[in-house]
Amino acid sequence: MKVKTHKSPVRIVSTISLLFILCVSASLVIPRGANAQVRPVNDYGALGLGQLLKRLNTTASVMMIGAHPDDEDSALLAYLARGENARTAYLSLTRGDGGQNIIGPELFESLGVIRTEELLQARRLDGAEQYFTRAFDYGFSKTLAEARQKWDEKVIVCDTVRAIRTFRPLVVISRFSGTPADGHGQHQYSGYITPIAVKAAADPKQCTDSGEPWQVQKFYVEQGFGGNDTASLKLNTGAYDPILGRSYFEIAMEGRSQHRSQGEGRIEFHGEQFSGLNLIFGGNGNAETSPFDGLNTTIKGLAQLGGLVDSDESVVIKLVELESKIKLAGANYRPAEPTGILPDLLTALRIGRLLETLRLGSGRNGMRFVLARINRELTAAIAKIVGVQITAFADKETAAPGESLMTAVKVFFPKRDGVSVKEIDLDSVNQWTVTKVGEPTENNSAFVKREIANSSAYFMASVPMRAGVTSPYWLIGDSTREIIQPYWLGEFREHDHFRWPSTKSRGLPFDPPELSARVVVEINGTDLTLDQPVEFRYADPTRGEIRREINVVPPVSISLDQALLILPQSDRSQTRRLVMTITNNGSKQVKGVATLSDLTRSRDLVFSALTSKPFELKKKGEQTTIPLDVTITAGKTSGIYQILAGVKIGDYKTAYVTTREMHVISYPHIQTHRFYTLAGARVDVLDIKTTGGKVGYIMGSGDDVPEAIRQMGFDVAMVEEKDLASGDLSKYDSIVVGI
Repeated sequence: MKVKTHKSPVRIVSTISLLFILCVSASLVIPRGANAQVRPVNDYGALGLGQLLKRLNTTASVMMIGAHPDDEDSALLAYLARGENARTAYLSLTRGDGGQNIIGPELFESLGVIRTEELLQARRLDGAEQYFTRAFDYGFSKTLAEARQKWDEKVIVCDTVRAIRTFRPLVVISRFSGTPADGHGQHQYSGYITPIAVKAAADPKQCTDSGEPWQVQKFYVEQGFGGNDTASLKLNTGAYDPILGRSYFEIAMEGRSQHRSQGEGRIEFHGEQFSGLNLIFGGNGNAETSPFDGLNTTIKGLAQLGGLVDSDESVVIKLVELESKIKLAGANYRPAEPTGILPDLLTALRIGRLLETLRLGSGRNGMRFVLARINRELTAAIAKIVGVQITAFADKETAAPGESLMTAVKVFFPKRDGVSVKEIDLDSVNQWTVTKVGEPTENNSAFVKREIANSSAYFMASVPMRAGVTSPYWLIGDSTREIIQPYWLGEFREHDHFRWPSTKSRGLPFDPPELSARVVVEINGTDLTLDQPVEFRYADPTRGEIRREINVVPPVSISLDQALLILPQSDRSQTRRLVMTITNNGSKQVKGVATLSDLTRSRDLVFSALTSKPFELKKKGEQTTIPLDVTITAGKTSGIYQILAGVKIGDYKTAYVTTREMHVISYPHIQTHRFYTLAGARVDVLDIKTTGGKVGYIMGSGDDVPEAIRQMGFDVAMVEEKDLASGDLSKYDSIVVGI
């Protein structure tokens, strides 16, 4: 390939035309910053208790299905969750990996992590739950045919079936119609597969590894983007809620504005706003005012869901009694004196627990599933009435295998008769060693002395040397070792599908927390078991209290300063320098040596002797840099080489080798996440001749293309907005437009 420059008219080139050369990684390390999530303000105190009492009176449930984060009708979700008081969920086929990012440089997999978190922040406000399939968002798609070619229908249908069978909605709403009216080809695919999945979910012969069959009672297709005048059911999402003091549309737009990477900030309009639905099947044929019309969503109606017969009359009686106590509590609720309804809710909980333990026979799993949900919400309501608050804080955010976290669990509630703490314990999902210890003498942000708790307990939690979680990333001897990262990134993607591990988290946003406190509180003779994830807490000088999830990290991580080296063919050997940065993530001193290897197994790459230079890092966070020279032998024809970087340390029980770079995704509106990629570089030897020249580069969402163009032998200058408005562009031979 020959590239020439000209002093004639300036050429405008899209970076897409260069991608076949560049293939530049878009996953970059983001500096740590203060991190805080949206607080669930609609679920605090009297507001939250009032909504819980309303939700306890209905068994309604609904799932909306779309293609991407931001496809959901946020206003309708808020209306269904907080207006109809239904269990509500949104299933997004993708995590939005192929979209744009206006807040940072992350693209593709790393962007998918951000958008997953942004969905969770929106759901905290609108009150819905969140699910996914393993489809990778490969970018804008024009046709349904293209999407069907990219996404294996059987795989995505069964992923959708898994979500339906897990959530068990009475009603499913397809956001799209499956026709060209949906616009984007991925939108059409969502509308196409949703009715297929709804039907398959009820068939025990289909998707046999995706849970027990579930029959959806009603199916709607939402009126697309073009208005709701012809919809058979119109719902006023702008209705005002006197308990919340806002309309559902206002709440939804606050949640919508959490999609910051997509520039989705919205005005919170007042007044009537409508969403339209068209009924496809279910219902009784009458005019509707709610998607649950024609369905028995009472607690007594669980008998119908469970297929009870006359011999189960005692169960029906208990269901009626449970419903009566919940209704009585709702009718007598006084926000200023909530304890007045405590006896009724405690009685309801005892009845609910009895029903949940009965052997109801085959085909009753749907009934037991709803009863378990009712009992969880009764427990939460009782805890709110009594004012129970639990904190569980560790003394640090990250730990490497073999290290320990000190954890303080504290229980607070206004003192009153009949309330006591019976048990405090710490649970781990990955077999950490947990030991109860005495109160530490050191005062830090995790163990503030002036927090006077009703009851406290302290634990030392040790990360196992085999910290098995999601994906193999480092080796000790011959044993595969694992670290924490988003579960769908545990293996290399297979074309346009992520590979899911064998975990119960499949379809959920993330894996459950590593550590959770479990507290048993006795209230008027009834035990309540409450859980609280362990977090790290600190005070940011400008933002106040910040909480972060606990992460297991490798003892060391590495990175190279360049992911791509471009060299022209030459009859002389050519040397390029890479700089490796090594970071100590653990609390132990580490010693070791850096390594480079040629994954292409050729003899055309020669590495410098510096790869055996030892290094030593004494404390957590300490870094060192090591220069590494790579030489391409003379006369090499065009080709591609893959270099893998690694370090070997020996202060663990056996030799430890890591070849992974740790990426930290941290923004103020989401939780911090870490994920890992191979630490390496690609070397492209090209049949390319240039005469130099000056290139102006217009940066888009962020990429490494300017550096790649420099390596091809051009002088690259960034073109700013002011230059486009009034600058002299004639000084450039070419202008390249970024993503």
